[in-house]
Amino acid sequence: MNLPNIITISRLLLTPYIVWLILSESYFLGFIFFLLSSVSDALDGFIAKRFDQQTLLGSYLDPIADKFLIVSSIVLLGYNGYVPIWLIIIIVSRDIAIFGAVIISWMLGTNLRIEPLIISKINTFLQIFYIVITFMVIIDNHILSELTTSIHEITTYLIAISTILSWMSYLKVWLINVNSANKDY
Repeated sequence: MNLPNIITISRLLLTPYIVWLILSESYFLGFIFFLLSSVSDALDGFIAKRFDQQTLLGSYLDPIADKFLIVSSIVLLGYNGYVPIWLIIIIVSRDIAIFGAVIISWMLGTNLRIEPLIISKINTFLQIFYIVITFMVIIDNHILSELTTSIHEITTYLIAISTILSWMSYLKVWLINVNSANKDY
């Protein structure tokens, strides 16, 4: 077990606490721990690449930890009325579709290996940024209130667009993979 994987597992273990903080409306602490988790995402990736510590386990754990953190936070912030339901539907539908495509590929016996696409990395960054801004809007820092509210509204639509583009990009990769697997039969 290397340091990047330990950091990723820590992020996985911290997410239920963030969920509890959101549910109990302890938004300031939720904000702090979400920021720590977000920084850990960047840190584990940096360490893994910089010090050549990338592992197969890490390649599976990191996106799972990201999705667990982001989706649970966005869904619960939406449940508490701070994220529009339509945005939650887009985000969750994309992730379910990708998971379904992986399961179908596995059932078909194809060797599907999806590398993170640039649009997906942009989408993940925007989602993390959006959650941070959402916390800031909730906390209502009067100095940044108008600015964060405007950024929050703009980011809402940017996430919707990037999520749909990411979804379509992964769908294209999956269809190409399944189509080439079908030609082998």
